[in-house]
Amino acid sequence: MILVCDVGGTRTRFALASKANGDWRLSSIEDSPTTPDVAAAVARYLRTTAPDGVTAAAFGAAGAVSPDGSIRLTNADVLLVPGVLAKVAGVRRTVVVNDFSAIAEAVPHLPHDSLVHCGGGTAVKGQPVAVLGPGTGLGTALGVWGPGGWIAIAGDGGHVDLAPVDDEELEVWQRLRRVHGRVSAETILCGPGLERLYSAVSGGKALRGAEIDEAAWRGEAHARQTHALFTRWLGRVAGNLALIAGTRGGVYLAGGILPRWGARFDAAAFRLAFEDKAPYTDWLRAIPTFVVTYPQPGLLGLAVLASTPA
Repeated sequence: MILVCDVGGTRTRFALASKANGDWRLSSIEDSPTTPDVAAAVARYLRTTAPDGVTAAAFGAAGAVSPDGSIRLTNADVLLVPGVLAKVAGVRRTVVVNDFSAIAEAVPHLPHDSLVHCGGGTAVKGQPVAVLGPGTGLGTALGVWGPGGWIAIAGDGGHVDLAPVDDEELEVWQRLRRVHGRVSAETILCGPGLERLYSAVSGGKALRGAEIDEAAWRGEAHARQTHALFTRWLGRVAGNLALIAGTRGGVYLAGGILPRWGARFDAAAFRLAFEDKAPYTDWLRAIPTFVVTYPQPGLLGLAVLASTPA
């Protein structure tokens, strides 16, 4: 039995992973608020779900891996230290990786029915893929086949500069810059960013993310514009990542927001922005994009990592 844990800026998810007949299974999934004392949360979880111990452990966290192997979360005052986590989990070593690197690790193992095709052609076997997703922040990662098998590559693409492309975007972008300073992709393309975007669009009104969604579904003009701009900018950033990394293997959209939107996600508007990069429009048009609906892709990727020999 393997302990897997995904520590986000808002929520922490635990599970026990096991493999049977070649398929991974996650059990005892727990979703709770993120706490600064991750080690104490691990000890409590294991006491109640795995009193006989685990054979391995892996942790994903929403931040960059430091040279010493630890991760401090970008959007929360939380530190994950591999040695401390290994000790509390009762294992010799533990894997600690960026959370979207874990999702990229899961890509080859995702069930086909957990991928919603939202435009483009057919993935080219053996070519790089990109994973990105708006949640508490905007995570990004790459995946590529190498001589030793599948390789996930962590990155912090959510913090690249975000540029306006048309007059509507420029007007809203200038409002955002006046309030928030430098506008990165993550300034907008995440849960708190959706709220910032709505405030900029509406002239300073404040709504929570779920309230913005509900208002958009009702047809409220500012909320609808917020969703439209969010979708368009997400397409532009995804297209940038595809161009930079040559991701003819596909682009996978994860995170908590798009699955929440479900069928209301405007895939056509996303694709229009994704492909709007002449002279590479036709090249990008061939790249498939998918919304990942697998409930916990990061935990799946962590299980794969923890089971791989060091």
